[in-house]
Amino acid sequence: MARTIFGSVFTNPGKPFRFVGRYSFLDFINTEASEADGRADLLTDDQDFVAWLVLAKLFERNKLKVALKQWRQQKTGVRVWKDALPLRTLMRRMVEAIVAGRPIPRASIDAINALIGESSGVTKVVKTPRKFERRFESELNQPRQLLVPLAESAADLLCRGDFSRLKRCDNSNCAAFFYDTSKNRGRRWCSGAECGNRMRVAAFYKRQNESRSGIPGKQ
Repeated sequence: MARTIFGSVFTNPGKPFRFVGRYSFLDFINTEASEADGRADLLTDDQDFVAWLVLAKLFERNKLKVALKQWRQQKTGVRVWKDALPLRTLMRRMVEAIVAGRPIPRASIDAINALIGESSGVTKVVKTPRKFERRFESELNQPRQLLVPLAESAADLLCRGDFSRLKRCDNSNCAAFFYDTSKNRGRRWCSGAECGNRMRVAAFYKRQNESRSGIPGKQ
């Protein structure tokens, strides 16, 4: 029996989701992981997508649970997941264009605008540990609104982000996108503890092998 978006919604599917991009839509793009032999899609069904939304903290947990329960009879889970995949492709093309210094595809902008237009919610004053903040709380009146925070995240980068800080991991077997917030803009890897460490170890062993072979390493 096929799993549905309304099944074990909050079960971690065991997928290696990573949240390294700073912008949620970049983490969403990175669910299509780049590997040496091609891309590995981490969102293989609607349950994966909802699990990712929960882990990404794009919606308050109880509010999402109530909305999914209300939509149970509409059988829209698979359709929303299938809508999410082409959105991810359009967002990837947008980011690839920015990194390469090319014009952003019009189709990407149109997709973002279409979803922003479906936003619904209220703005509230919320007390944080240090201060008060104005915070917009999204409403979930229809399933397609599950995609709205992704579009808003992309719009935030387009309107307020520094394109020169948008980068791709130097590990060719990863190539995840991230937004570099370092002061010197020198971040090279999506994660220093993961890809950065692997690349440093690989470089170390390469130098060791070159030393044993009498081949001078590159300076």
